[in-house]
Amino acid sequence: MQERVKEWLTISKEDMEVAQLCLDGAKFLHCAYMCQQSIEKALKALIATDNEVPMPIHNLPQLAMDADIWDVMQAEQRIFLRALTTYAIEARYPERRYRLYQQCTREEAERILRSTKEMIAWLRNQVEQKLSPEK
Repeated sequence: MQERVKEWLTISKEDMEVAQLCLDGAKFLHCAYMCQQSIEKALKALIATDNEVPMPIHNLPQLAMDADIWDVMQAEQRIFLRALTTYAIEARYPERRYRLYQQCTREEAERILRSTKEMIAWLRNQVEQKLSPEK
């Protein structure tokens, strides 16, 4: 596996571990944010499989397009990426953060974490397929 790809995947895994810690510590908004970060890194790993340098952005749908997977994603996956992007952008601004804080209950954070784990597994599979010698 290319070193750059491996680095992105390692950071993605660490972000997932932090997301779980945030959930366990009742920091639900931070859990959602770390889920967004984890998927962002996995998408950047996929982009790096083509020896490209990912753009320094947080927009998950755009990163999925840059990784050439947007068109093969299921509708639910696209909806999830759009929704999760909100946690990277709007959570940074006080006036928007409060609204997200109210929305991000334990149940919502658990749902986001579960969906993130599924998305990460799918993205890792995409990475493995791109790096497979018989492609």
